[in-house]
Amino acid sequence: MGQSLDSMTQKQSKDELLHQMAIAGNVDAVKALFSEGASLEWIDREGKTPLIVACMDSGLYNVAKVLIEMGANVDAYRPGRHAGTPLHHAVKRGQEQTVKLLLSSGANALVRNDDCQTALDVARVKRNINVVRAIESHIGYFNGCLREFYGPGFLKAFAPQFLSRKIWAAVIPQGSSNPKKLELAIYPCSQDAQPRTVIALWNAKIEEPNFNQPDPELTIFDQSTKTQYRLASANEGDKQQLHWLYDACSGIPQVQKTGALILDVCIVIEM
Repeated sequence: MGQSLDSMTQKQSKDELLHQMAIAGNVDAVKALFSEGASLEWIDREGKTPLIVACMDSGLYNVAKVLIEMGANVDAYRPGRHAGTPLHHAVKRGQEQTVKLLLSSGANALVRNDDCQTALDVARVKRNINVVRAIESHIGYFNGCLREFYGPGFLKAFAPQFLSRKIWAAVIPQGSSNPKKLELAIYPCSQDAQPRTVIALWNAKIEEPNFNQPDPELTIFDQSTKTQYRLASANEGDKQQLHWLYDACSGIPQVQKTGALILDVCIVIEM
């Protein structure tokens, strides 16, 4: 390592050298080379930009942060199987902090890779609960703990406590289409990374709750599976939460407590 930056630059382009310094975790060298005109978007033989490389290794978090601050493309696309954007790569390797960094820096979580997977799809396959919740919290129109009624409807009046179960639900965009197509993902609980079912809301009938009732419920009929879902707020009589859910299913994002706080409350309820 006795070579100076100048002598190394003579043997290879500054762009390539910046890429190598990023891999080595040398933040100062990355900054110096960038100030000398080196590109942040140089692609190696495997199609990786410096940011993609940094997002694949938790030890390179600071490199990723600096690259983003200097203007690296957070949506740089690497073609091929099991590839995609920096977000795809960070998600695949369970880099939770890097995922949050990318999302807060404007990374598009709805981009699909060549396997037709969004970053959320990858996180679900990898069963990384924290990453799934982080992405859903960032892009979701609604995230929260609910009650789901099941069984014959007439029995609810007689024994509702035996016919409801706690679930975790998220209303999220299905892709980048405009207007957005939304889907409702229902999880057995907040600690599950794989949804039990996903309802395409654009192909569902949504019945507005009767908010004059003491404990209203939202009814959704999935036309593709001919299945009816009856959902209520996590806490009996919490009409505000059901309003948020109904609005979200109608395309209006929820504005309320942060996802982390909701998740903490849901875990307490489930316990």
